[in-house]
Amino acid sequence: MFMAYWQVQSLTREIHELERQAMQMRTRLTHYQKYAGKLGGSAYMRMHDVSGLSAELLPRATMFAQFSDQASSMNAMQQLQMMKASGMVPYLMNPMMQQQYEMSAFAQFKEQSMKALKQQEIDAMSEIEKEIELELNSIETRLKQKRAMKESCENLLKEQVQNFVPKFGLG
Repeated sequence: MFMAYWQVQSLTREIHELERQAMQMRTRLTHYQKYAGKLGGSAYMRMHDVSGLSAELLPRATMFAQFSDQASSMNAMQQLQMMKASGMVPYLMNPMMQQQYEMSAFAQFKEQSMKALKQQEIDAMSEIEKEIELELNSIETRLKQKRAMKESCENLLKEQVQNFVPKFGLG
């Protein structure tokens, strides 16, 4: 009887621990989905886009916002320089129009580069989300098993208690 009672108590602790882990994994998954959602927004990732993210993702999002801005600017500058070198940028007589044309081309190149970088980050987030979902499924499977074991032990304990109780000639 005491063994069954001990098993019920032990399984109860294990179930509580697994429920805590599952809740943490669900929260973590939500945080990653929120970050991926912010990435899918506007063309540029700005610093205010990372506000409200979890402590786990804040450093990554901040670094990505800084890196993606710098990398896309460098890429856009390189593409513009290549266009100039190959003669694909027309020479306009008006310096203001020339500057506007080049700034427009730079902005388009930067936006294309930023979209590509954001897509890479979204893909990375998707992979992490899949890993979290797999771990969550594993925890939930173990949780179901532990609950079934606990129910079985509780039934065994009830039987043992009923058999242990004196009947005083009544049964």
